[in-house]
Amino acid sequence: MLLSVVTGAGTVNQIYATILRSLLGNDVIESTLQEVEEKYPSLFDKLAELAMPDGSNQDEMVDYSLHVVDAFIKLKQSEIYQNPDLNKVFSAFSAVSNSYALKNQSEYILRFDTALTICVMALMCGLKDLKNITAYSNYANQYLQLLLPCMLHPRYRISVPNCRSVMRLVNYNMLESFYTNFFTRAKVATKLCPPSKLREIQPSLANKAGAFSVTTELHGLTHADLGAYLPCLGLDHGLILGPRPLLFLCCDQLNLNGYDYLLSLNHLPREVLAQFESRLAATSNAKILIDRIDTYYDLLDEISEDMQTVVCIKRIDPQTNQIEAFFYLSTLPQVEDSLYLIQKAEYECEMSLRQKDSYIMTISRNDNEEHELFLPQRQDYNRFVVNILSYEREISAKLVGHSNVKPWDVILYRNGSNPVAAMTSIFYYFMSDIIDSNQIIMHQRKRMFDLLGSNPSSETDPRGLF
Repeated sequence: MLLSVVTGAGTVNQIYATILRSLLGNDVIESTLQEVEEKYPSLFDKLAELAMPDGSNQDEMVDYSLHVVDAFIKLKQSEIYQNPDLNKVFSAFSAVSNSYALKNQSEYILRFDTALTICVMALMCGLKDLKNITAYSNYANQYLQLLLPCMLHPRYRISVPNCRSVMRLVNYNMLESFYTNFFTRAKVATKLCPPSKLREIQPSLANKAGAFSVTTELHGLTHADLGAYLPCLGLDHGLILGPRPLLFLCCDQLNLNGYDYLLSLNHLPREVLAQFESRLAATSNAKILIDRIDTYYDLLDEISEDMQTVVCIKRIDPQTNQIEAFFYLSTLPQVEDSLYLIQKAEYECEMSLRQKDSYIMTISRNDNEEHELFLPQRQDYNRFVVNILSYEREISAKLVGHSNVKPWDVILYRNGSNPVAAMTSIFYYFMSDIIDSNQIIMHQRKRMFDLLGSNPSSETDPRGLF
């Protein structure tokens, strides 16, 4: 508990404990801090890491902690907490998130599904460009720490290149597939749905993995299955990371979405890469080289019909001051314009090229796509967000009447000022198979009566009152 930490024995360091003392004395703040620490102990451990030894960032730490308190109070007041079924599913989020783990898989600083949800929630606030979406991850950080099971460490922020890569890959069908799969896993895990429900929505996944655990090989999957596996991917400065079979599926999807890409060859043995270097990289001093793929077939273990070329990117190793070469398969043709596109993409990802995991570097279609204001797949995302918010507006119309339904701009502003409201809308939409709109309305009406005090008509069927 927080009080034990403040008095000296606990999980957070003494510097942060000293900072937190300044928040004690207010009963609401004190009790809420204790409750948040009980439910999110790892968050307080992470915050303790940010405290400066000399206390120079004390004001910043206090401010962040107060915003956490505010976010938690709003979460407790929301339907996510107040509706028993919604709360049950929310409580299972961390376990469900862990259920996606594959054997021998790396842990990513930023998981793909986390970045995806941040993008979706930002769009639910009416934000219309990549720059503002990344700013949203900073503004709503305290809320996201409580809502997303694999949220970034408080010291990190999502970047424009990461958001761009997410939105280039994910289309409308994948959005529906991922969230349907995630919520179904949660409903199965909490026994709100039988295991057969998962087999209904994704037969290939359920047959391989059982009820709601994915610890199986990835062979035999197609890009249509990819939505369920998005949590098995990671992001690093615009690079999409993950197991190679999944990256091949991503390549297929990117191609269907109209994007070119570079797929790393860093999984190949060192002696094979040395042959690439002698055949391709040694032929020129140029920083970026591109050649037809057919002359390298004997060195490649796997290719797809969409891949046209082999690419080499050279750079100076900042530690050894030696030239190092990175090799890729690409859908780009062997033309000069391709070199220009690669150069622009590589500029954003340059410091992250030396990855242990395989990765994909996505390529823009044109100059407009490199701009921070451009949203890839905008129609797909808008359609998805409109579906979610329209469902909530239908519920509201039944509750307060069509003439009193909040206008779109009011809903977007509400979601921006209180990110919990955006997450609640997502819950309504993806829980609608087990909690219909009438059940939600009945629960909201009951809460209205409870707030008014004792209901004089409590013995009467509430449905008869309206």
